[in-house]
This record gives sequence, structure tokens and C-alpha cells, in this order.
Amino acid sequence: MCNLSQGIKEQAYVEGTENGIAIGKQEGITIGKREGIAETIVKMYRKGYEAEQISDILDMEVEEVREIIENE
Repeated sequence: MCNLSQGIKEQAYVEGTENGIAIGKQEGITIGKREGIAETIVKMYRKGYEAEQISDILDMEVEEVREIIENE
């Protein structure tokens, strides 16, 4: 393989790897936020808040809040 082809191949590998890392970080952040919100919902529910109140405070759908409570 010529040096030019090898250089292009290496550059594509580096760019692909960097892109994959960036996507992975973003997915991790999204998952972390979701888990944090779920913990907050459960804590609020255990302190006596109704699902409707929690959904209003957190600006979420009531069904989504109920699902999180039921799965905890």
C-alpha cells in the first residue's frame, strides 16, 4: 500500500474513533440524566408526592412518571 493510501486509512480510523468516543460520551450523559431523574421521582413519591404533582414539577408525562415509580 502506498503512503498516501495508508495516511488516508489512518486518518479515517482516527476520525472514526473520535466520533465513536464522542457518541459514547453523549449516550453516557443521557443515561446518567435519565437515572438521576428516576431517582428524584422515586424520592419524591416516597415523600408523599402524587405522580401528577411530580409530573407537573418535572414537566414530564404522568404515565412516564408512573412507569418509573412502578419499575422501582
